[in-house]
Amino acid sequence: MTKCLNCYKTISEEASYCPSCGAGVVTERITLNKIISDVAETIFGWDNKYFFTLRSLILRPHLVLEDYVSGVRKRYVPPFTFLVIGATLMLFTFTFFLDGFMEDLKAFNIQLVERYKGFGVKDLDLERVDQVQAQILKYFNLVTLLLMPLYALFTYIIYHKTYNYAEHLVFNAYVQGTGLVISLIVFYLSLITHPVVFAIITLTTWSLHAYIFGKLYRLGAGVSILKLFFFQVMLFISITLILALTVLVVILKAYL
Repeated sequence: MTKCLNCYKTISEEASYCPSCGAGVVTERITLNKIISDVAETIFGWDNKYFFTLRSLILRPHLVLEDYVSGVRKRYVPPFTFLVIGATLMLFTFTFFLDGFMEDLKAFNIQLVERYKGFGVKDLDLERVDQVQAQILKYFNLVTLLLMPLYALFTYIIYHKTYNYAEHLVFNAYVQGTGLVISLIVFYLSLITHPVVFAIITLTTWSLHAYIFGKLYRLGAGVSILKLFFFQVMLFISITLILALTVLVVILKAYL
């Protein structure tokens, strides 16, 4: 008998894993091959579960959500880990490719103004438009994460039957994590085609939202679209109120 180096519980000398804490029993020394193997296992180990979760959310989302809330956890990446992976991939992409994308987008904005200047578009402040677009893309992930509690509240109100608020947080984490991956794919497509392609992200994401919740609640297409409309209205009103409150606070601080 020997002891586990992690939890110090007694284990058999022939054991490969500690029955108490689940840690693997390590007997070999660290080598370069071992380091490379560990890195490969980290990358290609989680991706088996990650891509299984992603594929399942696209093909049979209701089963993933129902499984997870009923206690089937091991086969799926946890919802908030899934969301963070998607946000990290987006952050990595924007870090290296956003500047080039914005240059293409600026050129497109100039072409747009030239084409429609007879309709009053010539009065647009292109520099301001470019700055706003850059800020939206830069903080895309952060806004998504910060709005998660609101998303969950809205879906809980709209689809409140059966599932509680915490479970709706789980659902929205999976939905938004999937949406980020789709956004990432569309972003790369826009880099090799045209920046306007990126504009379909919002439509794609909201369509995904209606699709997944529609599957979960066994709703028809019409009802799913109607509930998505209610969700959008609630989100628009909330963001408007938040912006108005922010402006009010700034004004009060300036005069007090």
